[in-house]
Amino acid sequence: MSNFPWIILGVFVGVCAALLIMKERAHWLASLEFELYPPPVPTSILATVREAERRSYEERSIVRQLAEEAQDVLVFTSPEIAYKMDFSVGRYRIKAQTVEAILPWAVENNFVVLRTTSAKSFSHALAYFSEQPGLNDWQAATYLEWLKKSHPLMASTPWSEIAANPELVAKLYSGYMGAGGDWDLWRENLTPGPIAVQRLGLK
Repeated sequence: MSNFPWIILGVFVGVCAALLIMKERAHWLASLEFELYPPPVPTSILATVREAERRSYEERSIVRQLAEEAQDVLVFTSPEIAYKMDFSVGRYRIKAQTVEAILPWAVENNFVVLRTTSAKSFSHALAYFSEQPGLNDWQAATYLEWLKKSHPLMASTPWSEIAANPELVAKLYSGYMGAGGDWDLWRENLTPGPIAVQRLGLK
């Protein structure tokens, strides 16, 4: 007996399941109500961070590159899992939970107005937003603004002055990468970490 009817049935069920998931995803995204107001981070600094992350990606092994590409694909199929796994995704390789952690600060400083009824739904969407260029720019800019404001020696420094000083840009990028896990040390001085210096080609 031919397996052809079962193959057709399997394809039909698969297509129906995919359409159902897409429908639920569309309703979920449509339920999110918010307004974004980008911080005044210079586009040159955003471009520097983006390029540094791109170069870092290209220097990784093929296996690592494939793994990161799989993470980006997962964002579209299941942003909730991408959020829970805290993957670095998008052009800026930023983590959804990193952005989520500064959301209260962003709301307080009027960089975002949340009208959605479910904060959890919005948090899960942050991973998905990382694959949307404009929204991803806002995520990176907001995080860089938070880093600047949280550093005692840079909080009052104009963005124009930071943009003109590669060492200060590298210092912010050190924080962007996680400050090596030592935030107290990162806030003590203006010396960028060696990885940031290397990625930005300062030495």
